[in-house]
Parts: sequence; C-alpha cells; structure tokens
Amino acid sequence: MDVLSSIDPTSSGGSFADPYRPSFFELIAQEQLSHLLKPAVRYVLTVLAQRNPRYLLRIVNRYDEIYALLMLAVERHYLRTWNSSFTENFYGLLRRRRPAVSTKRVESAVSPAALQASQRLRPRETNWSLLFLVGLPYLDTKLSQYWEQIGGGTGTDDLFSEESSTAQFRSQQVLDTRQQLKDLFRKGYPYIQVAYQLWMLAYNIGYLFGRTPYWRPWYRWMRVDIRRLQGNEQVILSPKKRPLPPISQSPVLFTALLAQRGAGAVFEALKYALPASIFFFKFLEWWYSPNNPRRRRGDDGDSETHTPIKPPAPLLPKDDGVINHPPAGYKDAYVLTQPNPEASLFADEEPSTSLVHNVCSLCGAAPIQNPCVLATGYAFCYTCAHAYVDKYHRCPVTLTPLPGGIEQIRKVLV
Repeated sequence: MDVLSSIDPTSSGGSFADPYRPSFFELIAQEQLSHLLKPAVRYVLTVLAQRNPRYLLRIVNRYDEIYALLMLAVERHYLRTWNSSFTENFYGLLRRRRPAVSTKRVESAVSPAALQASQRLRPRETNWSLLFLVGLPYLDTKLSQYWEQIGGGTGTDDLFSEESSTAQFRSQQVLDTRQQLKDLFRKGYPYIQVAYQLWMLAYNIGYLFGRTPYWRPWYRWMRVDIRRLQGNEQVILSPKKRPLPPISQSPVLFTALLAQRGAGAVFEALKYALPASIFFFKFLEWWYSPNNPRRRRGDDGDSETHTPIKPPAPLLPKDDGVINHPPAGYKDAYVLTQPNPEASLFADEEPSTSLVHNVCSLCGAAPIQNPCVLATGYAFCYTCAHAYVDKYHRCPVTLTPLPGGIEQIRKVLV
C-alpha cells in the first residue's frame, strides 16, 4: 500500500517507493526532536540558575533571544556544511535543490559528484531555510507569550483616571484603538493557530499518501525537498578548509579563521553530545531513584560499614486471640500452639513452638482455601477473614485494630 511505503519506503513496493525518500516517521521524529531541544535546555539552565542566580539569571530572562542566536549559528553551520538542519543531520537526512526533471536516465548522464554539486543549497535557499528554522519558531514563541499576557486576564483594565483635558482625551482615543487591536489579536490568534495546524496537517497527509514530495509548504516555494543520506555526500558537502595565514602577517584573519574552525568543531560535536547527554540524564535518573541499591547501602557503596535495614518484628499472637480460643466450627485436625514471645527472630536456636503452616486459624482448613493476608502478616481463608474483619475490624490472631476493615484484606495469588 502507498501509506505503508511512505511510512517505510524500503519495505514496500508502492507506486512512489524510493529508497532515499524519508519516511513519515523519520520526518516527524526529527521535528519533535527540534521542538524538544528548547524546553530541555531551558530546564537545565533554570536549575543551574537557581544555584548561581548572579551569573545565569539574566540569561534565563533573555532565553528566547539567546537560544535563537545560538540556533542561528548552529543551523547555519549545518546547512552550509551538510545541506541539512541539526536534527535532520542527526537522523541522517539532508536537503537538496529538487531538479525540474528527475529520472534515472538523466541522473546517469552526469557524474555523481556533479549531480550532488548541482543539488547543493545556494545562499538563497540557506537564508530562507534559516528564516523558517529559527525566525518562524521565535516569532511564534513571542506571539504566544504576548497572547497569554493580554488574554490571561478577565478583561480590559481601567488604567487611566478621569480627566477633562483635551490632551488626555486624545491619548485616551489612541489607547482605545490600541486596546481594540489587542482584543482583535486575542480573539483572532487562536483561529490563526488552528488554521496553521490544519494547513500542516494537510501537508502531512499529502506527504503520507505521496501526493506531494514536499514536507512543508515553504519547501515548495524554495523548491527544496528532504532526502536520506546516500553515504557518499561527505566529500562533496564538507567545507574546504582555508589554510591559516601566518599570525605575524595577518593576526586578525588568523584569529577569525581559528575562531571559525573552533566554532565549527564545537557545532559538529553537538550531534555526538546529544545522545551522550540523554544517556547522562538517564543515568542520573537511575542514580537518584529509590531503586538504586548502591544509594541504599550508603554514599561510598561499602555495605560492610553500614548496618543493613532489618525487617520489622513480627506481630505475635495474643492470648485472647483465635489461637487459644478457636471459634465455633473449627476443624480440630491440627494443634496450634502459641510461639514463645521471648524468642528472638534472629536467634540461632529455633523457637520451641510455632504456628502450623498453611492452616487457617479461623476454620482449621488445610490447605487454606482462597488464601488472603491481613496487614498483620497472617494468612486465612478469604471467606473466613472477610466475615471476621467485617464484624470485628481487627486481626483474629493479634487483635490489632484494622480501621480500614475489609479494605485491608489482600488476596494471595498462588
């Protein structure tokens, strides 16, 4: 089917099957990764700013602008170096100038190097891509923040006192016009967002069913589509390193080229730092979780220097319980004896007396029928425990009160 071949074009022979055409899942994944990077970095920066507010608080307050400038540099590097955005390169995708005629006969007529060079993004496509990769999300963030500021209240506020001067009247007219524009934006912005999302949904469905080769409408305007890496693009797309001039002759040019190479090396390391950071955060999540046995033993991990936490002492039967006073109808097939209260649970010698295993203390059935256990740790038949606890609201052996009644009965799955 065409839909299945769009989800994974390599596993189906649909009408538009293409091994280098990205699947719908790959494009959605890289887009979601791009949307998750900003809140993830903001969260880490906010946590660090709480410990060092003197240095990081101003950065957090201007986070949108700083992040936009940072992503502008990162995306520009990847577009000029790999013909792709940061997240597209992470998923092994690239952008190309879509040819007017794309057939195997035309592609075989030129060399692969010349074909890849002709499909490389020009400065015009690079600038438009930067606008939609960085400028459009930044504008959407600012519009959403402004809409929340003017739409979060209960209505317009009366900010001006009553004055009869002509200047105040004119300023009031200007403010009324501004307020009307604010109200118009507050009411119309949700509809604009809905229309935009429906537009994106239409392109998603069109790409899924092979109606369009373009993932987004602006790709059609730029005549650029997204492809999978073929494995031989690195030589064509890797930038040629300009030799460094002698520092004594051109110190400014030497410093500029060195800074450019250093920034490029840092940007290239980001695609390796991303999975490493995910592993690091998952490690921290496991380390600080209560399921980590190393943290339960102690900070240094030496279990011999720390006393292990012992289980709570068992509740012993009471003299007035059912052990010494069996209820009516008890099957006297086993002799139940009370354990020695003075015997230690961790003593080497075994206690002189003990309860009979797998026998209900209320009815004497052996084995216990439909077993259940109470909060005190003693097991009974479910019907016996239900009737006794519902009537007396206590444990029949230890006489411990059970305020929850039958809700504290737990069945034992055997």
